[in-house]
Amino acid sequence: MNILASFDWLKEYVNKTPSPAEFVRRMTEVGNSVEQVIDVGATLERVVVGKILEVKAHPNADKLRVVDVLIYSILPKGEVGRGSVEIVCGGSNLEVGHLVAVALPGAKVKWHGGGEFVEIKETELRGVKSFGMICAPGELGFEKLQQEDRMIWDLTELTDAKPGTSLASALGLDDLLFDIEVTTNRPDAMSIIGLAREAGAAGLGKFEIRNLKFETKMKSEIRKSKIDVRVEATDLCPRYQAVMIENVKVAPSPWWMQKRLLLSGHRPINNVVDVTNYILHEMGQPLHAFDADKLEGGKIIVRKAKKGEKILALDGKEYELDPSMLAICDAARPVAVAGVMGGEPTGTTESTTHLVIESATFDPVSVRRTSRALNLYSDSSSLFEKGLSTESTAPALRRAIELICELTGGNVASSIVDERAGKYKPRVFAYDPRRVSDLIGVDVPAKKQRQILEAFGFVIGKGKITVPYWRDHDIENSVDFVEEVARVVGYDHLPSVLPTGTVPTPMIEPIIPWERKVKVALKGAGATESSSISLVSEDQLRKMEISLTEAVKIQNPLSEDWAFLRPSLWPTMLSAVEFNRHQFPEATLFELSAVHEPRQGEIPASQQRLMIAGYAADGEEAFRRVKGVLERLLREVGVNEVFINTDSDSAKDNRFHPGRVAALFVGKKPGPAVGMIGEIHPRFAKAFGIDGRLTLADIDFDRLLSRLGAPRAYQASPEFPETVRDISFLVDASVEYRSLEAKIHQADSLIDQVVFLDCYQGKGIDQGKKSLAFRLSLRAADRTLSSDEADAVMKKVSDVLSKEFGAIIR
Repeated sequence: MNILASFDWLKEYVNKTPSPAEFVRRMTEVGNSVEQVIDVGATLERVVVGKILEVKAHPNADKLRVVDVLIYSILPKGEVGRGSVEIVCGGSNLEVGHLVAVALPGAKVKWHGGGEFVEIKETELRGVKSFGMICAPGELGFEKLQQEDRMIWDLTELTDAKPGTSLASALGLDDLLFDIEVTTNRPDAMSIIGLAREAGAAGLGKFEIRNLKFETKMKSEIRKSKIDVRVEATDLCPRYQAVMIENVKVAPSPWWMQKRLLLSGHRPINNVVDVTNYILHEMGQPLHAFDADKLEGGKIIVRKAKKGEKILALDGKEYELDPSMLAICDAARPVAVAGVMGGEPTGTTESTTHLVIESATFDPVSVRRTSRALNLYSDSSSLFEKGLSTESTAPALRRAIELICELTGGNVASSIVDERAGKYKPRVFAYDPRRVSDLIGVDVPAKKQRQILEAFGFVIGKGKITVPYWRDHDIENSVDFVEEVARVVGYDHLPSVLPTGTVPTPMIEPIIPWERKVKVALKGAGATESSSISLVSEDQLRKMEISLTEAVKIQNPLSEDWAFLRPSLWPTMLSAVEFNRHQFPEATLFELSAVHEPRQGEIPASQQRLMIAGYAADGEEAFRRVKGVLERLLREVGVNEVFINTDSDSAKDNRFHPGRVAALFVGKKPGPAVGMIGEIHPRFAKAFGIDGRLTLADIDFDRLLSRLGAPRAYQASPEFPETVRDISFLVDASVEYRSLEAKIHQADSLIDQVVFLDCYQGKGIDQGKKSLAFRLSLRAADRTLSSDEADAVMKKVSDVLSKEFGAIIR
């Protein structure tokens, strides 16, 4: 997860100002990777403050105006200003005397607030020359400030800067934004204060909190509580705090707050909501503000939702809750989905005068399940589902009281209600500096270790260490302290040491799952593994003529393209073939993965399937590819008896081309077919946009697994030479090669290999017959065979072929 961090904001909590380059280097070294640095001021180069002197009608366009704008100060890069300039503009709120943002030629803007930045040039619009552009917020990259189309950015209330002053300077936007990746287990670092603490521990200055000063002021102002809070589900809400503030005036936030929210990716709304978002980003603790006058009965009840209860959320959508979900309710209805989003009816508006501020912690699993079940996500749910400490609520609430009273003119009307499941006990673990050095592999003095750990907030005692509340969800044992020390010392400073001692002897036959053995064998045969997601769309199912009732539908899919668990590998494999065939005209793909079938009232049934797909310009080549790979696989996994039957009832499958499909059987006593091999039906190829002919082998891997034998073992090269003999004969055209090969091998133990040479049907051969030629390799392990021995073996082969197949030896 990533966070946008303003450099100016971070510097409020660090007593020294590191250089941006040093900040990026050290923060990345300690594990908070800085992925991008955005120079906000640079993006606003050649954008200045202008003052509207006159607004005239455009002679050739009803919706355009010709605006005389004063920009007489020194321009960027030391250029001399031109006094006033004329700019053609379509803004609907142009007023004489107002200050506006003017993009001079050479500046970069987004046309109508969308797309990429493009460079502005002096141009002519409908016959009138225009020197630059009067910009809306979205056109300068501040889309979240854009209120209506055709409204330019009125700066009159935001700055008193002289015309010509750079916009970045006038609005305090000369700042750097760091896009920082924070590991999922560290929600404490998903905040400005958390990152500043990391910076302090990394040696970039001393971390200090200097702006939380309201706690002492509040003591003389509290009055009897007017809010009734009851937590019924203490297992899902271990702590709930609330306070009432009265006489508030809801209005836009001051620019300094709006600016920081914008740079952090939040949309300014009003001074109350903005404070909650500000603290979310500053301290990493979500808050929520209710309009106290809209809470039925003046109550807040934290309970599980009742079946069929609904809530209109702040995103404008209505959601139906179920009893597994935690809700914040008043006396009559849910007013918020706990940890996810508040309700619109009790949200703050311009008419709000009394507030209830909520600061709470919720069970991470409950928040995550509720968020996914409703397909409703927020910055708050993202943090809550990572796990927040019960002790994080109090400082955030105090900060909220301070800012809301300052920005709204309100005053505290109650004591802080604090409902908690139990007394907080900090986590304490054993601590031995020597063991830390041993595990790191380098001697780190105890004093240095203490300095590092205390900078992170850990409290070190005799033989033990206490975890600060903001880390009580990710520090699980004493070993975790080793990582804290190591990442600050720097992994690049740890010496590279070759291991000593005896090299362990590998097992002669390592235990490898069959799935891995099969994948290794398939790759060795030249096939490429396809790894596709196990979800499919309704469109893919319809293309395969699979009923939607045959697939498991996901309740809260990530998208419509991934709405069902796949009941077959066919849709994903055909999609993979269609995607790859343009770059690779001939290829063999395979996938070994699970498929799922619905079961009434139970979890879906899972089954392992193996699919091999071969495609080429020539259909016979595609079939030979799949057949060869499949034969190689079966030999590698110890399956020697393989039978293909084109007449079996098992060979009937409308997904395959009729007459070009066979059922696959394995084992000495074949049971049910383990799969099918054949060319797919043209209508399915067409449905997926596949040109040419495609062969598939679709195998029930679970069934095949029960038939697998011992893998092939290494055999030394033969010591004695082979004797080679050829044989040709006539048999019925319906006789299959596999049957002939198997019987020839059984004729005598001296037969080492049987190689097919030729098949002929036509002139000179009776109809219904075919002439076959085989080459036999004969070999004995202890001697060179004599001519008489070889003749005797060939006599046995002739007798077997005549008896079993009515063959006529030629």
